Amino acid sequence: MTAEIDDYVIDDEFAEETEAERADREALDVVLDEFTQKTVDAIVDKLMIVVDEVSGHPLYPYQKPFARRVIESLIIGDGATLTALFSRQSGKSETVANVVAACMIMFPVLARVFPNLMGKFKEGLWVGAFAPVDEQADNLYGRIVSRITSERALELMADPDIQDGLKARGRTLTLRSGSLVRRQTCHPRAIIEGRTYHLVLIDECQGADDKMVNKSITPMGASTNATYVYTGTPTYTKNVFYRTIQFNKREQTRRGQRQLHFEADYREASKANPNYKIHCEREKFKVGEDSDEFKLSYRLIWLLEQGMFTTHERLNALGDKSMQIVKAWHRSPVVVGIDPARKQDSTVVTVVWVDWDKPDEHGFFDHRILNWLELGGGMSWETQYYRILEFLGPYSLHAVGVDVGGVGDAVADRLKVLLPQTQIVELGSQRPDQSKRWKHLYQLIDRGKISWPAHAKTRGLRTYKRFIQQFSDLQIEYTGPYMLAAAPDEAHAHDDYIDSLAMACVLTNGENFMQEVEQGFSPFHSRR
Repeated sequence: MTAEIDDYVIDDEFAEETEAERADREALDVVLDEFTQKTVDAIVDKLMIVVDEVSGHPLYPYQKPFARRVIESLIIGDGATLTALFSRQSGKSETVANVVAACMIMFPVLARVFPNLMGKFKEGLWVGAFAPVDEQADNLYGRIVSRITSERALELMADPDIQDGLKARGRTLTLRSGSLVRRQTCHPRAIIEGRTYHLVLIDECQGADDKMVNKSITPMGASTNATYVYTGTPTYTKNVFYRTIQFNKREQTRRGQRQLHFEADYREASKANPNYKIHCEREKFKVGEDSDEFKLSYRLIWLLEQGMFTTHERLNALGDKSMQIVKAWHRSPVVVGIDPARKQDSTVVTVVWVDWDKPDEHGFFDHRILNWLELGGGMSWETQYYRILEFLGPYSLHAVGVDVGGVGDAVADRLKVLLPQTQIVELGSQRPDQSKRWKHLYQLIDRGKISWPAHAKTRGLRTYKRFIQQFSDLQIEYTGPYMLAAAPDEAHAHDDYIDSLAMACVLTNGENFMQEVEQGFSPFHSRR
């Protein structure tokens, strides 16, 4: 596949924050000055050495970013809820245990050296180790105890600069410095005492009771602005673990946001551990790569009761890793979808190239997304019109589809004046209209007739991250004969990007494909 494309977008100049997003970031984000950030990074670097020393072996490459982020969150006190979705037996609990052991030993010492940054740990680091049932909680707790009571850890605590040691051991392990780790269950019938922690761990979080986590466990870190770490694997139903993962994925697409979610499937773990690779290959042969067991335990695929519009694997397959954003295209007409902003949503414009000369036997054309534009809902419509015209100027336009529900009527009327040579198609918001475009998009995905830029430079853009996240979140629902799709009813979940794409693509189906289109040389196919 060749691509003669002159201009690429290498930054995210059009992805503006809304006023609500900006207010949230300023209120909740921990922003450090350059000197403090360097100090934090240096402390984390040193603690990572201690983590390896306590465990007796270095962490694998896919474990290190997760370990560093847990330590960083505790130091800067950002109160983050971190999620780690690792395949079975790939070392998620081991990573947590090693980090906790090192921090319990070193934080009281560092609190004396950096009182302004880590003073709250002068009486020790307090850790709560939770799991759905006592046996699972004992697994994580036992790993932490094993690390702290090892010869390596005892030798480290005997150092003259540390002078720490074991004080008590049982359901709670306590050090003389005041650091402690307590084993507790988050079973819905359990009576959890009111404890206070700096770090709350929930292992096998996919089995945790939502109400118990949100009502009983989360408040245990209120007075300390604790860091929460949820680890586990996928299952068949949505739960507090799944919802937190989706929230974290959406949150970390914000500009400047620190990483909140960490993921490593069996392929990632196999790269670092040859024995693990052999085991997984044997399991694939025994139960099948497409079996529920292998999908849940190793491929990290959620087999949800509620239908999703598409899968992560399908999204990965349709992304073209050789293609970047195309800022200008005049060789053939493109179609455009515009989803006007409503309340806190954003206005999203999607430009789609179409291979007009090569429909398949059923009349479906190949589609490729060239570019996205996102305009925050707080931006005035006069400004949005200007930005949309500026964005579409470098493209040869065949038709522009606009959702005419709500403010869309005015947007369509204004665009007819501003783009007199372009066909402006008013797309309704009633169920039959929405069903028509969702079915068309679904068929394009099913037939592999749509793709988008997924080059390494593109994957770092905020627009790309939001597009993929919204596609991943998109849920499908059948109401009578109608297929409808929408974002889940959760905080910060949106579907503007996919609405915009569906509006662009429906312009190429039989009803909306109303005029002949001249096709120039395609950059996506060889001349031969």
